[in-house]
Amino acid sequence: MVTQTMNKLDAESPLLQVLSREQLIQMIEELQEEKRLREAFSHISETGSNDAALMWQGRNRFLAENVTPVSIKPVPEKSYPPPTGGNHRIIDGDNLAVMRSLLTEFRGGPKTGFDVVYIDPPYNTGKDTFIYNDNYRYTKAEVERLKKAINRVEKGVSLDDPSRHTKWINHIAPRLWAARKLLKHTGILIVSIDEHELPRLWMLLEEMYGEKNRLATIIWERSRKNDANYISEGHEYMLLWARDKDALDQVMKEKGRWRKRKDGVDEVLTAYAEAKLKFGDDLIQIQEAMSAYFKALPKDHPAKKINYRKVDDRGLYRDGGDISWPGGGGPRYDVIHPTTGQVCTVPSRGWGYSEVKMKQMIEAGKVYFGDTHNKVPSLIYRLDDMDEGVQTSVIQRNSRNSTDVIEKVLGKNAFGNPKDHEMLAELFNLVTWRNPEATIFDPYGGSGTTGQAVLSMNAEDNGNRRFILVENGDPTNKVIQRDVYTDCLTAERIRRVMSGEWADKKSHPKLPGGFTFYEAKKTLSKKVLMESTRENLADIILQIVEEDSNRHDCRMDGYQYLIGRTRLGFGIALVWEAGKTNGHQPLTRQIRSEIMKEAERAQVSKPVYIYAVANVSPINDELYRFQQIPDSILARLNMLEEEEI
Repeated sequence: MVTQTMNKLDAESPLLQVLSREQLIQMIEELQEEKRLREAFSHISETGSNDAALMWQGRNRFLAENVTPVSIKPVPEKSYPPPTGGNHRIIDGDNLAVMRSLLTEFRGGPKTGFDVVYIDPPYNTGKDTFIYNDNYRYTKAEVERLKKAINRVEKGVSLDDPSRHTKWINHIAPRLWAARKLLKHTGILIVSIDEHELPRLWMLLEEMYGEKNRLATIIWERSRKNDANYISEGHEYMLLWARDKDALDQVMKEKGRWRKRKDGVDEVLTAYAEAKLKFGDDLIQIQEAMSAYFKALPKDHPAKKINYRKVDDRGLYRDGGDISWPGGGGPRYDVIHPTTGQVCTVPSRGWGYSEVKMKQMIEAGKVYFGDTHNKVPSLIYRLDDMDEGVQTSVIQRNSRNSTDVIEKVLGKNAFGNPKDHEMLAELFNLVTWRNPEATIFDPYGGSGTTGQAVLSMNAEDNGNRRFILVENGDPTNKVIQRDVYTDCLTAERIRRVMSGEWADKKSHPKLPGGFTFYEAKKTLSKKVLMESTRENLADIILQIVEEDSNRHDCRMDGYQYLIGRTRLGFGIALVWEAGKTNGHQPLTRQIRSEIMKEAERAQVSKPVYIYAVANVSPINDELYRFQQIPDSILARLNMLEEEEI
């Protein structure tokens, strides 16, 4: 309407005389909204490298959306081992609401947040069901005037839906933004996608994360479609973005470039670690387990090419390395066979090392002796010592391997198109420099592939990595009902991997670890707010303020009452006694004075917005604005009317 009115204006028409009061208010509101949107992605213009932006119906709604946090409660009987659980977490609930609620504990910073966020969203292939904002055509100003809360709907989106791309963008955009806030400053975002939404995802990431923070695009060649009419598209993409590449570069200076072992090596080492867990120091049993592992590998599995298949007390190795002097004329001295006690046969070209060096190599377990001293010893090459190389942008790995694994764990037809946990483990190790303390977050937990990847990484090197998976169920799944999906699929896979009790009834190692199961079905309420700790309540308040401050980080630490400042510099304070349902401390004159002193030290502007359950301090609008708990918070979340009903 404003645009139409503006079009009617001629060059000399006084604007204030043409527009009505309501039209002026609408124009100002929409101009403010557009200004905030531009500022939200101001890093684009600052880089000067991006001359295009993704426009869609709902772009303004994405900025305006107010996500209601949820209450996350542990469920001991669904945890493993029950009822104590463990350090890993599986959360049953809407991932966007959970991501907002996790900010309390995992807000990204120099040393806080997730090391890796892996997102495997709906690909929008015409068979997906996902949550999106159905009223994306409204601006925030219109929504406010109509007093409509955000209406999230969950529907299947078909390929002939003319707005399918808009719906997908409105689903993924807030989750990409939430992921950024949860990433450590040196953290890595990995997003899986195929050709259906790759162009739009790429542009969203350039806007939200910055073009300069793009690291790589990996192509996973997972299958060949022999029935294709033109060209077989049997691949997917994995887009890698840094939260802050400058911060990541500083880590690289200390730890070196990203390097990986030869394809298949990590999988072999994981299989060996699992055999060690199962059989301890029994080398015969471990050797038999590894022989069975190699035999069962598919022909195209990269580990099939690994020739390090013998086992001793130092690990996996291969022998047969030439131990003689190149060209002949090497030293000749006695080398005693460790079993027979006799002198070994000397190579015709002499030993390849001095007597002192040979002794050191024997002590280090780098020389292989045959059954008898009549055979020339040979060099031992250990799998752990293989040279590392750069990761290429194309990974060739048949997806049948990942399907086989999930069928063995959960049975047939439990989950379609699972990711490869071995491939994810390699990638997570690569981007974290094999950090044994890394924390990895997957908001689309699905069949629990990320969880199994992390467990296998820990089994290999005795690491202490943690995963957090969020899953809300798949309404299109005909086998597992929605309300038990997370428990019976995501969590069940992890239980079986940890217990070694797979569906195929074969013997499998127990991978170390445990997880705590959580439910995030309950939204915030007056009761939940009044029972909150000070830290949790402060985070809820700051998240609300951030939505009104152009998603600017408003947090401040180090004060008794002051918790943050708005984007315009006004102070935010909280008067709260943790966990009390009654008898909370009201705002008194003395407390107000302490808050004003903190505001002076922090150099925040007045009035300071003070949250408390009651106010017995003299009113002074120039100094402070009182915000009553919980009504003020519930009103900002559009939940006050619900509480009053």
